[in-house]
Amino acid sequence: MHAKQKILDFIEEIRPLNLHGFEIRQDGERILSASAAPFDNDVPHRLYSVSKSVVSLAVGILVSEEKLHLSDRVASFFPEMLPDPLPEELERLTVRELLTMTTCFDRTCYRPLLDQNWTRPFFQGTPEHAGGTLFTYDTGATQVMGSLVERISGMPLLTFVRERLFDPLQICNARWLIDQAGNPQAGTGLILPLSGLALLSDFCITDGRGLLDSAYLKAATSLQVYTDHRSMPEERYGYGYYFWMMRRGFSMYGMGGQMGLCLPDSRLTLTTTADRILEGTGVQPIYDAFFRHLSGITGDPALGEDPEILSALSDYSVEPVCGTRMQKTLHLELVNPIEPVQALCLREDAVVFETNAGQIEVPAEPGKWIPGTFAPVGPCLATAAMTTPGEYRARIELVGDTSCAVHLAVSMRDDGKASVRIQSSVWECVPGFDGTAMALIFEQ
Repeated sequence: MHAKQKILDFIEEIRPLNLHGFEIRQDGERILSASAAPFDNDVPHRLYSVSKSVVSLAVGILVSEEKLHLSDRVASFFPEMLPDPLPEELERLTVRELLTMTTCFDRTCYRPLLDQNWTRPFFQGTPEHAGGTLFTYDTGATQVMGSLVERISGMPLLTFVRERLFDPLQICNARWLIDQAGNPQAGTGLILPLSGLALLSDFCITDGRGLLDSAYLKAATSLQVYTDHRSMPEERYGYGYYFWMMRRGFSMYGMGGQMGLCLPDSRLTLTTTADRILEGTGVQPIYDAFFRHLSGITGDPALGEDPEILSALSDYSVEPVCGTRMQKTLHLELVNPIEPVQALCLREDAVVFETNAGQIEVPAEPGKWIPGTFAPVGPCLATAAMTTPGEYRARIELVGDTSCAVHLAVSMRDDGKASVRIQSSVWECVPGFDGTAMALIFEQ
């Protein structure tokens, strides 16, 4: 099948997946780049665990310069954080074992909402098993490696990565979130435009371009440890140094669909930004669409200007909620509050969440995405409507330092009561959040 038809089939398959944008590159050239309205590929996007792959590349630069070795014991670099006595399992952990997620823990030790310093808890945890034996996905390992890069390089992680990697690759507008103690949120906090992530994916299928040793890059993007116990099919092909193996090739993979899918043999990459955190099938449909339609193509940069492809992309968008406006303002007092939400106000032009930290008023209208602020988290896009008589739906996409969402459904009854469901990747980590409640309806 011709590459153009495969790309057209790919576009049709991803339409309902809430991809904010994608870029296809081959042989170092852009084949096609598209963003789903109202999103923009040039706007920086939270990449979550793609951050881990970039930390691996930073480590690779230091390894290439022999400033760090894979056999170095990590605890020796953090003497002020070590407990007394120091458990042998923790003392023996090496750089390689942190890069392959074969630490001595079966969970991440730091607590994002409670710990000011995200690095220290790794060294305070109680080991569950010997390091180097079992793969356990542990963002705390990357947190430590990001801090280690800072200690060895003598500069902030972002500054080091920018000078040694991003600037040479012409990747711009990078940011990296930090914890309250000033440490980089190494495993989750990188923010880049999709265009920058695409250039980074392209780099990962090269020989390192003199920026880091080709042997390290090859090892980082090759099978180092088995992961066949994982629940998602595409996560069962193994792990490198903060890179996931796929059925072919490897990927950088961040929560919600921030991805760089890389096929070195055909010199092809697909890069995506998305918000699939609330979707039950996760990111597997992105992998499946990629392998079904793109993995065998031989692309041509001219395809990006093909009239048929441009026509297919002309209405490429994340669908808003369609229906009618609220005809009157309703106040919903939650009988069994959804922590932290105490009440809701549904207006013609907005939805208001009344929380124990104050009101969050988000402009929202039927059939379109309206910019606003989901305070205090950041900017958002929202859409809301009465989809049928008695049924109200709202969708809120956060577009700042986090790529999260809130989906609200309210089913109203004639007796002045309503059922409320809030799906949230903002509040789901709050103890007590369960997303459902009964409410009493009052007109305002």
